Amino acid sequence: MTNRDDYITFINELKSLSPTISDEQRKGLLRRAVQQYNISVDEASEILNASGLDIGEKTNFFKVLGFSITDFDNKSEAEITNQVCASHVRLYRESLKAGGRPRADGMSEEQWRTVLNQARDVLTNPEQREVHIGELSAEKTEELPSNIPLNTRTAIAKPQINIKDTVLSEHEGAVNSVVFSPDGTNIASAGSDHTVRIWDVLSGKLRHTLIAHEDVVTSVVYSPDGKTNVSGSNDNTVRLWDSDIGELIDTFTGHIDSISSVAYSPDGKIIASGSHDRSIHLRDASKGDLITILKGHNNWVSSVVFSPDGSTLATGGYDRTVRLWDVSSFYNKLTLEGHKNSINSVVFSPDGNTIASTNMYGNVLMWDTATGDPKNFLAGHLSWFNSLSFSPDGSTLACGSYYGLVRLWDIATGKFFTTLSGHNSVVKSLSYSPDGKILASCSTDKNVRLWNLAEERGISD
Repeated sequence: MTNRDDYITFINELKSLSPTISDEQRKGLLRRAVQQYNISVDEASEILNASGLDIGEKTNFFKVLGFSITDFDNKSEAEITNQVCASHVRLYRESLKAGGRPRADGMSEEQWRTVLNQARDVLTNPEQREVHIGELSAEKTEELPSNIPLNTRTAIAKPQINIKDTVLSEHEGAVNSVVFSPDGTNIASAGSDHTVRIWDVLSGKLRHTLIAHEDVVTSVVYSPDGKTNVSGSNDNTVRLWDSDIGELIDTFTGHIDSISSVAYSPDGKIIASGSHDRSIHLRDASKGDLITILKGHNNWVSSVVFSPDGSTLATGGYDRTVRLWDVSSFYNKLTLEGHKNSINSVVFSPDGNTIASTNMYGNVLMWDTATGDPKNFLAGHLSWFNSLSFSPDGSTLACGSYYGLVRLWDIATGKFFTTLSGHNSVVKSLSYSPDGKILASCSTDKNVRLWNLAEERGISD
């Protein structure tokens, strides 16, 4: 399939779930076409116009049946269904009694009954209800004040973080990946300007600009000892760099399409790379020799990550699966299925017992790494999530939004406790400092941000 065909498939999947999108969502789809599918804005506009997607305000099905979102808090699915159906029956009967005359909102009673049926069907389906909440919240993002929970329904009693951030803005294009060095003194960022940049955390100053890639750099990681960086690019190469002096050490070829994600094994001996060619390459980090090629995904591989003990490699793909690979024997030991859309990001918890993965509609699934069983579910509510990162103590999951926000979730309760506002476009990648006091984020707005998550800033103004 061509990039155009892949984009059309993506849009058709979106339409099947949500035939109406806001103007802001349409702009986001155009950005995604350019950045992810390498399609021009004009061509993407043509595809969107032909898709039949409606642009406009989303019908609030809660309001249609006389509810607010918070009315369903702490209620079982049976209780929710009974409430929804009772309200539906009452309003439907009132509409029948009213005959066919126009309503004050301009709809006929027959049209109103169709909306009532849609509202009942959506609100009694847990998955459709969560998607609907996300769509409604996304339309209101610009109206909300910054630095407070954007959905009071899921806010929990934790003190709000006093957010003061440092902005690193040397990149000349979208920033696609960011990672802290193992000692927390530096960060590396990968950009659409074909560069990797190394920054000093305390001063916020640029230390090195790594130039060799011939196309967008999509991913960058540090070696466990912090001496080298590995980066992947749309030029189909993986490159190895000296972190201290910023010089290229080696270039690895073999993939026949763009590199989406790279990872170092915890012992520093293996480099993994996932690609749009649907394969994962494992290389000897010291020699650069290809160890093996893992195949199993039937669409792009979007994310690769090693477990903390290095025994397992987790990969996420546009085929909607997360696959767990045994690193010593190179076999696919588990395939995790549950996402209904393309997977953007996969991360291990620090103890290695849990995997979190997110798809393009913002639902985060958590899985038991031993059994593959689902453990938890975080509904995006606000918007699509594009990136994930666990805090070093495993208590918090940071999620980067398609609409430029970062949300912090309490793992124990499955609820978020704050939102970080500052980026004005897609948050592509997140990384906690080793001590958990700073969160780095990067975005298609060309910026890297360092968020202070502790009383002491730990970074300079």
